[in-house]
Amino acid sequence: MLETTAALGKALMDGLWALFGVPVPGFAFSFGQMWLGVLLASISILVVRFIFGFGGGSRGESPRTSSTNRPKISKERRHDEF
Repeated sequence: MLETTAALGKALMDGLWALFGVPVPGFAFSFGQMWLGVLLASISILVVRFIFGFGGGSRGESPRTSSTNRPKISKERRHDEF
């Protein structure tokens, strides 16, 4: 039973691995090379964003009153926790 399961797994992996060698229509590279390029490009973008600190969105918590220059906060609510 273990041998047949191993043989089935090997056949499945061989079939899936062979799909990475199929050339992309109209281009001179395979699907495996394309996915490797996409992976490397996304990692490069993440590294550049991390190093230079841009993109993404707000960092940390912004104050509740950031939408106005002169917030009107009642005396009872001035020392409330966020």
